[in-house]
Amino acid sequence: MSFSPRVIALLGFGEAGSAIARGLCIEGGWRGSHDEGGPKPGDNAPRRVIAIDTALDKDARGTALGKAARGLDVAIEGHYTAALGEADLVISAVQGEFARDAAAAAAPLLKKGAHFLDLCTITGKMSDEDRAEIETGGGRYVDVAVMGGFFKQGIKAPMLVAGEEAEAAVAWMNANGFDAKLLGLKPGSASSVKMLRSVLVKGIEALGVEALVTAQRQGILEEVLGCLGDADEATLGGFIGMLVQTHIVHAHRRWEEMGLVARTLRETGVDPLMTEAIERSHRRSVDAHIAPADGQVPSLEEALKILSEKVIRGV
Repeated sequence: MSFSPRVIALLGFGEAGSAIARGLCIEGGWRGSHDEGGPKPGDNAPRRVIAIDTALDKDARGTALGKAARGLDVAIEGHYTAALGEADLVISAVQGEFARDAAAAAAPLLKKGAHFLDLCTITGKMSDEDRAEIETGGGRYVDVAVMGGFFKQGIKAPMLVAGEEAEAAVAWMNANGFDAKLLGLKPGSASSVKMLRSVLVKGIEALGVEALVTAQRQGILEEVLGCLGDADEATLGGFIGMLVQTHIVHAHRRWEEMGLVARTLRETGVDPLMTEAIERSHRRSVDAHIAPADGQVPSLEEALKILSEKVIRGV
């Protein structure tokens, strides 16, 4: 189902909301409280952007976001009002911990059939909870995961979109300055992809802190950064997949090595927080006796099956 919203409401006017507003108003020609020059030929009504942020004018940050909104001619309110019912499209960009509160507050005010794009950083289960609130209010929920940063990329921050209305949403978003990619029909899946990506990216970040501080203290930072040629030659996804495959065969040797790595960090005065967690994780695989008798590395699919059934387990 296609849609062509005339009024967009932004829930939250922080970094994400203000970046989207700038993209729509400055680059896309949308307006806020009024449309200079009146409706364009063929338009039924002016295209407007409104915003709601409960922090409005409550402190220095709230004053700043109000000033930013008004500078873009975006009408902004500090609470949820009937004006939200004018919106054909609602974009929720509040902090994840407040996502359900925002959805619950917005739901009774929504225009029937209004699309609700949930950009909040939330889990798949939290996405289901948000969707229930919106659909109860007659809205159409769309799960959106922001995979980049608004600070540098603005409205072009890459997004994954999922849900029954996702295809139409992606078409509209890409036609209006966003960088959106259709993930599928299952709402919550985009949020889950982002969460699992964070396991990898933030995990690498934490490992980088631990390893590079140690390297800098030992005076070998450039050498450590320069010894990652095998990773440089592969895609990051391919490299991680390879590690998981070979984990089935080499978990024992790698577990023993991590014990020595932890000792190396301690000798340098670095608490091996991440290293010890890796050591415990590898020991779990060792204790599960998953190493194949023939020493052959399985496919990624088979490796994940072994790990799921014999190591990770649980539901």
